[in-house]
Amino acid sequence: MPRTNSVVFLAAELRDNAYEHVAGELRRLGMTGLAPSHGAILITLYREKALSLKDLAVHINKKKSSTTELVDKLIRLGYVEKTTSEEDQRVKLVRLTPKSLSHKEDFKTLSANVNGRVFKGFTDEEQQELVRLLAKSLKNY
Repeated sequence: MPRTNSVVFLAAELRDNAYEHVAGELRRLGMTGLAPSHGAILITLYREKALSLKDLAVHINKKKSSTTELVDKLIRLGYVEKTTSEEDQRVKLVRLTPKSLSHKEDFKTLSANVNGRVFKGFTDEEQQELVRLLAKSLKNY
């Protein structure tokens, strides 16, 4: 049984392993240049369609400056574009391009695969409890 003082180490190791798995899958799918952190943006936009940089940063739980860097790279790679909001001309929205839309099913499958690996051998109740406890711990920071 792992000691409780190893929880940060275990969480970091899980993140690193998942990151490597996702990076490998992105390469296998031919999505060169993408990092797992880009996936969080694309998955969010598949669900939300278009968001301001500020709202996108909140959704992916990153600083606006980090989100801007990630979005700028996605623009260079042709996965997203910035457009002007029809409701407020001052607001720039980030939205998906046809290139990213063509990979929607790949990301859906990849996300299910990663979650399947993380929760392999867990009951539904254990899955919900792990997520609840990790979210509770994250609130401490």
